[in-house]
Amino acid sequence: MQVTTRHLARYLARRFAWHMLGAAIGLALALLVYALLDTSVTGLPGWAVAAVAVAAAAGLGLVPGARELEVTAARALLDVDDELLVPADPRLAHRVRTAAWVVLHLFTGMLVGFCLFAMVPGTVLVGVEAVAGRSFGSGIPVPAGPVEVAVRLGACAVVGLAALVATWPLGAAAAALAGRVLGPTSHDRLETALARARREAEHTRLARELHDGIGHALTVVSVQAAAGRRVVAADPDAAADALSAIEDTARSALAELDQLLAVLRDDADDSTPTALAPALDDVVSAHRRAGLDLSARIDLPAGLPALLSRTVQRIVTEALTNAHRHGAPGPVGLVVGHDGDEVRIEVVNPVRAGARPRRRPSGGRGLSGIRERVALFGGTADAGADGDRWVLRTTLPYRKDLDA
Repeated sequence: MQVTTRHLARYLARRFAWHMLGAAIGLALALLVYALLDTSVTGLPGWAVAAVAVAAAAGLGLVPGARELEVTAARALLDVDDELLVPADPRLAHRVRTAAWVVLHLFTGMLVGFCLFAMVPGTVLVGVEAVAGRSFGSGIPVPAGPVEVAVRLGACAVVGLAALVATWPLGAAAAALAGRVLGPTSHDRLETALARARREAEHTRLARELHDGIGHALTVVSVQAAAGRRVVAADPDAAADALSAIEDTARSALAELDQLLAVLRDDADDSTPTALAPALDDVVSAHRRAGLDLSARIDLPAGLPALLSRTVQRIVTEALTNAHRHGAPGPVGLVVGHDGDEVRIEVVNPVRAGARPRRRPSGGRGLSGIRERVALFGGTADAGADGDRWVLRTTLPYRKDLDA
């Protein structure tokens, strides 16, 4: 109970401090406006003076740094848990909301100040006059009989209590409104959502790059390691070639992994391409060294856009990796060519009779990754068994203006 009381006291003290901050600034601004108008304009009605004071308060909210101060005060003194925004480049909506919040702050602060320093002493004075039966300068007639005195005292108690606790509901209302007025606008939320979507898309792209590049490298390493283990005693030269291929593949994979991690750490040079696919000839050579009986015919147009070129490299890498992982022993055919405004890729590898390619326990994202890449260009991808062969065919629209 003691902790709860102490917490409540701190809570009320912070709310009171927020109101008094507004009351001090509001009173100083009102006195300044009144002094300026009194010396320059005579006979100005009260509502006009009030309108000028409100306009001055709104102008105060447009001063640079006003929103930062109000956000800090709301968090520290109103205990606002909602998201409050201090935009680096405020728009008109932010300025209007800040001006409205400053007007609200000053008005509620002056209202609480009036209640505490005018209403409460006034009700005490009126109550004392009713008990004493004489006036002390309040200007309110003294009640004549005991019933009137009792009614007057009851009214003074109600009004005084309401004025005394006015900081509670006004502070609660201000805390509830802070998130809506000083929080992000619908435009800010849309920008945040779009930025989050861009980050997620970038992470998905990097995950695909890791799957294609590192997965391919691990496949080559595992195949070469198995081959080297089988021939290490009978054919040392072949085992040495396998170890050399493992070394080259692992070094290339580590370099690719390091660059991709640099992208994730946001410390890569913005001008550095983030797609790290090796050249097609290197991919073909790596799989041949790994034992794949591969025949390749590659004919790509000169000046192929960088983005399309990297996509072709990744599709070929994934297709050959799948042939190495899941295909049966036998010749594998690769054809990469172009016809008019299309780039075509075809990979054919044998499969075991009566067997269907199985998905790996991890789910196997190779074919889905190929389809995603092809879909970005508006192309087509078709993969499936054709008798004792597995055939992958893709077409990619070729436009010279499609560059990274």
